[in-house]
Amino acid sequence: MNELIEQVFNNFIVPVSFLRYDGDATAYVTYQETDVDNVLGADNEIINYVDYYDFDIYSKGNYFPIIEGVKSILIDNGFTWQPSRDSGDMYEDDTGYYHKTLCFAIERSN
Repeated sequence: MNELIEQVFNNFIVPVSFLRYDGDATAYVTYQETDVDNVLGADNEIINYVDYYDFDIYSKGNYFPIIEGVKSILIDNGFTWQPSRDSGDMYEDDTGYYHKTLCFAIERSN
């Protein structure tokens, strides 16, 4: 799944990386899998399941265009936005970054 995520964000407006970002951009996105839930099972096997991913947006300024871009790309690529799992708006005093976590789900077959 990480390959798909990296591919769809290949030319995104800010860097996107798995778990952590070590560059020097003033805005970036990290992502990680947070949950897996079975949806359909038969004969003691999981047929379909849902992967949940958090996308953490960090920015020294207005991150709303990044939020809209993340939503658009993921929805266009089969993900479903899970707003009830999103974080509130945050500001990190120690780094000076605004921070928002968005949650998306995607159904997969076994």
